[in-house]
Amino acid sequence: MVDDEHRGGVSRKVLSTSDAEKGEQFLISLYGMRIRMGLPAGPGTVFRHERRTADRLCMDFHALPMRVTFAAEPLDHLLVAEATVGRVRIDHAGDSGRFAAGDVLVPVAPGLPYSTDSDGYSNRVAVLDLALLRDVAGLDHEHRVPLRLLRPYRPAAPAHALLWRGTAGYAWRLLDPEERMATALMWDAAARLLAAVALTAFPTTYTSHDPLRRAPGHVGEATVSRAVDFIDAHADRPLGLSEVAAAVRTGPRALLGAFRRRLGTTPAGYVHRVRLARVHAELRAADPATGVTVAEIAARWGFRCDTRFTIAYRKAYGRLPRQTLHQEVP
Repeated sequence: MVDDEHRGGVSRKVLSTSDAEKGEQFLISLYGMRIRMGLPAGPGTVFRHERRTADRLCMDFHALPMRVTFAAEPLDHLLVAEATVGRVRIDHAGDSGRFAAGDVLVPVAPGLPYSTDSDGYSNRVAVLDLALLRDVAGLDHEHRVPLRLLRPYRPAAPAHALLWRGTAGYAWRLLDPEERMATALMWDAAARLLAAVALTAFPTTYTSHDPLRRAPGHVGEATVSRAVDFIDAHADRPLGLSEVAAAVRTGPRALLGAFRRRLGTTPAGYVHRVRLARVHAELRAADPATGVTVAEIAARWGFRCDTRFTIAYRKAYGRLPRQTLHQEVP
């Protein structure tokens, strides 16, 4: 039986079973693909699957405390996995990879079938939509090259793996149904951050272009100003590069390059700057006697009240968020 829970915008599905057929059906429901699973396990052996989703942020956890093999059809999204326990071998079209606990990997190239053989294997997986990856990569609609890994079946470099584990851990905690402060802006930002780290850690055809190279429709100062105005007016909701570019009638890659050249940042960086300024303004206007907290105001603008937020705020405004709220002299 699948435990299906919905709370505060987060959907959580959990299955614990020793029945291979039930495990197969659950994975089919998650990934929309046919799976043939071999499960040579003894009585009482249980494997566990959990999916957490909120808007575009989607993550899974799989625990397979026995030897499991399965063959799967192509997927239409990118999976990035963090191996936490055990070992796994992945085979596809004459290529293969072997991974162990601690590795961060792409278990399958999108659009291609694959098979696995795992032994006591557990992992946490981010499910990344190709449209989100295209948007984060700054691709124009005319860029029709499919997503392909340039170095398939290689684990992420240690520095990239460390960055992925930190980012994925943060995203997983945001998807905890008990996390009361999570908001749509925070889920959207986490999904985009996961996509950005994935594209950095695993070179693909989506990142083999130069986003700053002049492209057809190269934009000038007036277009950048309109984009800035659009972001200022819509910073209270999820915003992607493609949406901002469409609003000012230019291409994502051209807009990305124009922001870099004229403002020294990206559209995403400018969105972050605007939202941080809104937090600052609300902290200044708030009355702490009403019980309002820094965490509440930060969450409203897509920030988790943690060390990273505090450092970013202090760098921008020269004081701690709580000092602004309580009108303290830094």
